[in-house]
Amino acid sequence: MSRSRKVGLVGLGVVVVSAVAAGGWIYHQQHTFKHFAVHDPGMVYRSAWLGPDALAQLIETYQIRSVVNLCNPDEMTPQMWEDERQAVKSAGATLHAVPLPNSIEFDPQVWQPHLEILADPNNYPMLVHCQHGVTRTAMLLTAYDVIYRHKTASESLAVQPLFGHTKDNVHLQAFGKNLQKYADENRDKLAAHPLEILR
Repeated sequence: MSRSRKVGLVGLGVVVVSAVAAGGWIYHQQHTFKHFAVHDPGMVYRSAWLGPDALAQLIETYQIRSVVNLCNPDEMTPQMWEDERQAVKSAGATLHAVPLPNSIEFDPQVWQPHLEILADPNNYPMLVHCQHGVTRTAMLLTAYDVIYRHKTASESLAVQPLFGHTKDNVHLQAFGKNLQKYADENRDKLAAHPLEILR
C-alpha cells in the first residue's frame, strides 16, 4: 500500500472517530439535559424533568433561583419528587410544585398561583419544566412573554421549540388564542410587575 493511501486511510479514520465521539457527546448532552433551552437569557430557562445531577448542574451554571415544576403529583414517582426536592434545596434554589392543567382554556383562577410565581422578582432566574418540557412549559412561557415581554401569544409560540412534538402545536395555538383574548380584555389586570429591575 502506498504511503499516500495509508495517510488517507489514517485521516479518514480520524474523521470517523471524531464524528462518532461528537455524536456521542451530543447524544449524552441531549439525554442528560433533555429539552433544555434558554427562553429569556438571564431570566427564564426551560427543560423536561431532569435527573438530580443534571438539575443541580443547570442551577449552578445559570444561577437559577427557582425551579417551577408543572407536573401532576402522579406523573413522577415519589423517588423522582424527592430527588428533585433534594437537588434544588442542596443547590440553594426554591422549588415551586404547581401542577398546570393541559387545557387550551386560560382560567385566571386556575392560573393564579402560576401568575404569582411569574410576578415575583425573587424567583428569577427560573427554570420551568413539566414532564417532557413541551406543552405545559410552553404555556407558562407564553404567559410570561405576553405579560412581561410585551409579545403576542403567536409571537411567543412561533419561536419556542417543540422538540419534535409537532402534534402539540395545534393544542398550543388554541391555548395561545385564548390567552391572548384574556390578555387583550384584561390588560389593566395584567400590568407588568417591575421585573425590569432584573434586566
